[in-house]
Amino acid sequence: MANDNPVGAQRTKWVDYSRCIGCESCEAICKFLYGLPRIQMTESDEGLAFPLYCHHCEHPMCAKACPVGAIEKDEATGAVYHDPARCRGCKAMKCMQACPFGAIYHAGGVVPVTKCDLCRDRARVGLGPACMEICPCEAIHFVTREELLNLKTREASTAQKLVMKQIRQMRGQK
Repeated sequence: MANDNPVGAQRTKWVDYSRCIGCESCEAICKFLYGLPRIQMTESDEGLAFPLYCHHCEHPMCAKACPVGAIEKDEATGAVYHDPARCRGCKAMKCMQACPFGAIYHAGGVVPVTKCDLCRDRARVGLGPACMEICPCEAIHFVTREELLNLKTREASTAQKLVMKQIRQMRGQK
Protein backbone atom coordinates (compact mmCIF):
# COMPACT_ATOMS: atom_id res chain seq x y z
CA MET A 1 0.00 0.00 0.00
CA ALA A 2 1.37 3.36 -0.99
CA ASN A 3 2.84 5.67 1.60
CA ASP A 4 1.32 9.05 0.76
CA ASN A 5 1.36 10.33 4.35
CA PRO A 6 4.29 10.79 6.68
CA VAL A 7 4.16 8.57 9.78
CA GLY A 8 3.17 11.55 11.93
CA ALA A 9 0.03 12.05 9.84
CA GLN A 10 -1.14 8.44 10.14
CA ARG A 11 -4.16 8.07 12.40
CA THR A 12 -4.50 5.78 15.37
CA LYS A 13 -6.93 5.05 18.17
CA TRP A 14 -5.85 5.90 21.69
CA VAL A 15 -7.66 5.46 25.00
CA ASP A 16 -6.85 7.83 27.83
CA TYR A 17 -7.22 5.32 30.65
CA SER A 18 -7.17 8.15 33.20
CA ARG A 19 -10.55 9.28 31.80
CA CYS A 20 -12.10 5.85 31.16
CA ILE A 21 -14.88 5.00 33.63
CA GLY A 22 -15.23 1.36 32.58
CA CYS A 23 -18.82 1.80 31.39
CA GLU A 24 -18.41 -0.75 28.56
CA SER A 25 -20.10 1.52 25.99
CA CYS A 26 -17.22 1.00 23.57
CA GLU A 27 -17.52 -2.77 23.73
CA ALA A 28 -21.32 -2.64 23.46
CA ILE A 29 -21.38 -0.49 20.30
CA CYS A 30 -18.70 -2.64 18.69
CA LYS A 31 -20.67 -5.79 19.48
CA PHE A 32 -23.84 -4.17 18.12
CA LEU A 33 -22.12 -3.23 14.85
CA TYR A 34 -19.96 -6.31 14.28
CA GLY A 35 -21.47 -9.16 16.32
CA LEU A 36 -18.18 -9.80 18.08
CA PRO A 37 -16.58 -6.80 19.74
CA ARG A 38 -13.18 -5.72 18.48
CA ILE A 39 -12.55 -3.80 21.67
CA GLN A 40 -13.06 -5.75 24.88
CA MET A 41 -13.38 -4.76 28.48
CA THR A 42 -11.36 -6.51 31.12
CA GLU A 43 -10.78 -5.92 34.79
CA SER A 44 -7.65 -5.51 36.87
CA ASP A 45 -7.05 -7.39 40.10
CA GLU A 46 -7.98 -4.16 41.90
CA GLY A 47 -11.37 -3.98 40.15
CA LEU A 48 -10.45 -1.34 37.56
CA ALA A 49 -12.32 -1.98 34.29
CA PHE A 50 -10.56 -0.97 31.08
CA PRO A 51 -10.76 -1.75 27.36
CA LEU A 52 -8.23 -3.82 25.44
CA TYR A 53 -7.89 -2.36 21.97
CA CYS A 54 -5.67 -2.34 18.90
CA HIS A 55 -3.19 0.53 18.94
CA HIS A 56 -2.58 0.30 15.18
CA CYS A 57 1.13 0.30 15.93
CA GLU A 58 3.76 2.01 13.83
CA HIS A 59 5.57 -1.34 13.65
CA PRO A 60 2.87 -3.98 14.28
CA MET A 61 4.31 -7.14 15.77
CA CYS A 62 1.09 -9.01 14.94
CA ALA A 63 1.69 -8.44 11.21
CA LYS A 64 5.27 -9.66 11.51
CA ALA A 65 4.11 -12.77 13.37
CA CYS A 66 1.39 -13.77 10.91
CA PRO A 67 2.79 -16.57 8.73
CA VAL A 68 0.34 -15.94 5.85
CA GLY A 69 0.29 -12.14 5.72
CA ALA A 70 -3.32 -11.85 6.85
CA ILE A 71 -2.46 -8.78 8.93
CA GLU A 72 -1.12 -5.74 7.13
CA LYS A 73 -0.53 -2.12 7.90
CA ASP A 74 -1.91 0.47 5.51
CA GLU A 75 1.03 2.86 5.33
CA ALA A 76 -1.16 5.67 3.99
CA THR A 77 -3.65 5.67 6.88
CA GLY A 78 -1.72 3.92 9.66
CA ALA A 79 -4.48 1.35 10.21
CA VAL A 80 -3.55 -2.28 10.81
CA TYR A 81 -6.05 -4.55 9.08
CA HIS A 82 -6.83 -8.25 9.42
CA ASP A 83 -7.95 -10.00 6.23
CA PRO A 84 -10.22 -12.88 7.29
CA ALA A 85 -10.07 -14.35 3.77
CA ARG A 86 -6.31 -14.85 4.09
CA CYS A 87 -6.29 -15.92 7.74
CA ARG A 88 -6.07 -19.66 8.09
CA GLY A 89 -6.16 -19.72 11.86
CA CYS A 90 -2.74 -21.16 12.56
CA LYS A 91 -2.82 -23.35 15.64
CA ALA A 92 -0.19 -21.22 17.35
CA MET A 93 -2.27 -18.01 16.97
CA LYS A 94 1.02 -16.17 16.61
CA CYS A 95 -0.69 -12.82 16.02
CA MET A 96 -2.44 -13.04 19.39
CA GLN A 97 0.80 -13.84 21.16
CA ALA A 98 2.67 -11.06 19.37
CA CYS A 99 0.23 -8.27 20.25
CA PRO A 100 1.52 -6.53 23.38
CA PHE A 101 -1.93 -5.04 24.04
CA GLY A 102 -4.01 -8.24 24.03
CA ALA A 103 -6.07 -6.78 21.19
CA ILE A 104 -6.51 -9.74 18.86
CA TYR A 105 -9.36 -11.99 19.93
CA HIS A 106 -10.56 -15.53 19.25
CA ALA A 107 -13.53 -15.13 16.95
CA GLY A 108 -14.58 -18.75 16.76
CA GLY A 109 -16.33 -20.18 13.75
CA VAL A 110 -15.04 -19.65 10.24
CA VAL A 111 -12.88 -16.61 11.03
CA PRO A 112 -10.43 -17.65 13.75
CA VAL A 113 -9.43 -14.19 15.03
CA THR A 114 -10.65 -10.63 14.88
CA LYS A 115 -9.27 -7.20 15.70
CA CYS A 116 -10.22 -3.56 15.40
CA ASP A 117 -10.20 -2.11 11.90
CA LEU A 118 -10.99 1.45 13.02
CA CYS A 119 -14.53 0.95 11.71
CA ARG A 120 -13.26 0.74 8.14
CA ASP A 121 -16.78 0.70 6.66
CA ARG A 122 -17.76 3.78 8.65
CA ALA A 123 -14.57 5.54 7.53
CA ARG A 124 -15.58 5.01 3.91
CA VAL A 125 -18.59 7.26 4.52
CA GLY A 126 -16.66 9.86 6.53
CA LEU A 127 -17.39 8.61 10.05
CA GLY A 128 -14.92 7.91 12.86
CA PRO A 129 -14.69 4.79 15.00
CA ALA A 130 -18.01 4.11 16.73
CA CYS A 131 -16.36 3.49 20.10
CA MET A 132 -14.88 6.99 20.04
CA GLU A 133 -18.17 8.59 19.13
CA ILE A 134 -20.13 6.81 21.87
CA CYS A 135 -17.63 7.17 24.73
CA PRO A 136 -19.42 9.30 27.36
CA CYS A 137 -16.21 10.56 28.96
CA GLU A 138 -14.33 11.23 25.72
CA ALA A 139 -11.56 8.84 26.71
CA ILE A 140 -11.23 7.38 23.19
CA HIS A 141 -9.46 9.43 20.57
CA PHE A 142 -8.89 8.95 16.84
CA VAL A 143 -5.91 11.15 16.09
CA THR A 144 -2.72 11.50 14.11
CA ARG A 145 0.46 10.34 15.78
CA GLU A 146 1.50 13.99 16.03
CA GLU A 147 -1.76 14.91 17.80
CA LEU A 148 -1.29 11.96 20.13
CA LEU A 149 1.82 13.54 21.59
CA ASN A 150 -0.28 16.47 22.84
CA LEU A 151 -2.87 14.19 24.51
CA LYS A 152 -0.49 12.24 26.69
CA THR A 153 -0.68 13.81 30.13
CA ARG A 154 1.09 12.66 33.28
CA GLU A 155 -2.19 11.14 34.50
CA ALA A 156 -2.74 9.33 31.20
CA SER A 157 0.82 7.95 31.24
CA THR A 158 0.43 6.72 34.83
CA ALA A 159 -2.88 5.01 33.99
CA GLN A 160 -1.36 3.48 30.83
CA LYS A 161 1.47 1.97 32.89
CA LEU A 162 -1.02 0.38 35.30
CA VAL A 163 -3.02 -1.08 32.43
CA MET A 164 0.09 -2.44 30.69
CA LYS A 165 1.19 -4.04 33.98
CA GLN A 166 -2.21 -5.76 34.19
CA ILE A 167 -2.04 -6.91 30.57
CA ARG A 168 1.40 -8.44 31.17
CA GLN A 169 0.06 -10.20 34.28
CA MET A 170 -2.90 -11.55 32.31
CA ARG A 171 -0.50 -12.92 29.70
CA GLY A 172 1.75 -14.48 32.34
CA GLN A 173 4.63 -12.09 31.65
CA LYS A 174 6.61 -9.97 34.07
